[in-house]
Amino acid sequence: MYKIEITLFIKEKMNSLDGILKRLHQLVQLYTEENGSADWFLTGKNKEDAMTKLIFHGNDITSDAMQLLTKKLPDFPLAGTRIWSGNDDSIEFENYIQSDITCFQYRMVHYVENEQNGLSFTSKIALKIIDKIEPHIFQLETNGYSLHESQVFPDRLPVGWMFYIDKSYDEKMINLPKQMHSIKREGQPVGTLFVTKRDFFDGSNKVDITLSNDLEIALVAHDILPTYKKIF
Repeated sequence: MYKIEITLFIKEKMNSLDGILKRLHQLVQLYTEENGSADWFLTGKNKEDAMTKLIFHGNDITSDAMQLLTKKLPDFPLAGTRIWSGNDDSIEFENYIQSDITCFQYRMVHYVENEQNGLSFTSKIALKIIDKIEPHIFQLETNGYSLHESQVFPDRLPVGWMFYIDKSYDEKMINLPKQMHSIKREGQPVGTLFVTKRDFFDGSNKVDITLSNDLEIALVAHDILPTYKKIF
């Protein structure tokens, strides 16, 4: 099995339980489009308890979802928890990034059986997330790349397989023709996607780690890869 982790950093217009539920719903819908329908539950004391906390039935928000989410987040407006799809796949979130309750981090974890499935899933969902959710930063890694501290700069976001930021850069100034991709919306540049390699990226493979490290060094040289303290 291969582990794929997709992390989004988003500055929401406001922090509300309804907004959180809608954002999670968006992510569930994108997951469903690429991986098929699943039920999503909040976590509980054990698996049996969690199975009573259904908040998404396929692509639909359940009638109990808001009540369950409200109970799950007693310290709101500080928010953070996880939903899971009945297997090992999950979507977790937290706010209060850089002391701002409207700054959110969402992380989707998805397991695939082989590299071909992993390549198919990521290549499709990555662009859809950028287009439909419009995150400030999108970062994708596999097999515990940052968990095992494989990145070059411990104080900066890792690149892993893919790194997107909602800023446009001059391609002539950054000499990364095979790894740099301008993202446009209605013909206008809205951000830049950097991809370590076109084929499947294995975050536990030494060759792939070196490729990502080289890209991280290049992005830092051009002041693109932010520190954890300056994400937003």
